[in-house]
Amino acid sequence: MEDNEIIGKVDKAKWSSIHILMSISLFVGFFMWGIIASIAPLFYPSVKNVLFLLTPTFATLVGNLILPLFSDKTLGRKTTFFITMGMYAMGTLLIGISTVLSRFNVDMLSSPPYIYLIVIGIILGVLGVEGEVPVMLSYTAEMIPLNQRDRMLVLAPNFDNVGAMIAALVGYLTYNITSSAAIELLSLVIVAILGIITAVVVRLLLPESVRWLITKGKENIAKKEVSKLKEKNNVRERTNIRQISLSKRYIFLALIGISQYVTYGLMASVVADYYFTGAEIPLIIFVANLGASVAGFVAFFAIDKIGSRKFSLMSFFGGLVSTLVILVSILYYGQLLKPINGEIQMSEMVSSGFIFIFYTLLLINMFFSEFGWASRTVHEPTLMPTDSRAFLIGVVRVAPVVANSASVYATSSFNLTSFIIYNAILWALGLGASSWWFYDGYDVNMVPLELTSGSTTSNR
Repeated sequence: MEDNEIIGKVDKAKWSSIHILMSISLFVGFFMWGIIASIAPLFYPSVKNVLFLLTPTFATLVGNLILPLFSDKTLGRKTTFFITMGMYAMGTLLIGISTVLSRFNVDMLSSPPYIYLIVIGIILGVLGVEGEVPVMLSYTAEMIPLNQRDRMLVLAPNFDNVGAMIAALVGYLTYNITSSAAIELLSLVIVAILGIITAVVVRLLLPESVRWLITKGKENIAKKEVSKLKEKNNVRERTNIRQISLSKRYIFLALIGISQYVTYGLMASVVADYYFTGAEIPLIIFVANLGASVAGFVAFFAIDKIGSRKFSLMSFFGGLVSTLVILVSILYYGQLLKPINGEIQMSEMVSSGFIFIFYTLLLINMFFSEFGWASRTVHEPTLMPTDSRAFLIGVVRVAPVVANSASVYATSSFNLTSFIIYNAILWALGLGASSWWFYDGYDVNMVPLELTSGSTTSNR
């Protein structure tokens, strides 16, 4: 059986129980990303130091580069999953242990040595989940049948939003009931542990990526793994696409990544930490991720019908317009909100009518942010070659991560108006990049990876 024939069986396989296992694994993995990534923003009010929000940055960069590199070169996708799960399991346990040892005293918890344990736990957790994301995207693109690939590349990453939404909801409810950030933190740890247990059970049953096995010359193992899939579907592939250099593909992905990643981070969590207090913080994070979560399910049905280029263009256009509407509403109400120590309180903002409008517009803005995220998760794995796919996805994500860290630090001194203007500029960057790709790029829908990534031609 030739390599093309083996890969053809993957792309044209009928949906079966093994694909359901793959999907559950991906859903849980991205869900865990949402939970772990929410811990620092939700606990920030107890620390009140912008450097705490930047704590995960180093782990994010290392996770995106080192673990995917090993996944490409030696480990494969499945083995990497168990390494990443081990990392965020250890991180979660450290956070839980520090919470219990501090006897749920927030003052103790936010001071040495307990805060050090939390920081180490967050770093380990972020290292694991961030290292897992490029590998999960690679696995999805490499193993999901072609007629479902792009939809799954939208649906699975949306569980990041679902995880962040659940984390915010758990934080909001526990904080309102107990007024304790320590109990809020322990609740998040419990949710994370349940997710980890589920992921371990499911991933023990997963097959290795057939495409990865072939790049390593392990055709016999690839044949064994592909034999687990059901017979072929009649899938009509598209093969007539233009060729674009890897460097141009990288530039496109990096630019839309900066635009979407930074605006999402600023509007889904940082705006809450800088301009709101108490239970308002998890509520804003919940509203933002509710909008993103709902949009993810809408995008699931839209991505194949619209085409990946139009979808990307629409996403960033909508994000820019909705951000400008938020800006107009802020200027109308004249609410130049200050960081946490400012004078304006929630009651004053509610009486002005600003909060209801802000929440509504935030919901809409996050709707388009998720569309932008869906555009990224469809294009990143499909535009990168199999032999270095996970690592190159990580390399693409370096630019957004660095830009986000710089933005979190820089915007800490902004008033809300300047903060939103900055977001609008970032959205305009994404719109420019997606416009360029619309005219010079190509749709990846129903095109085999070997063509979208510029690796080879298809003769299947």
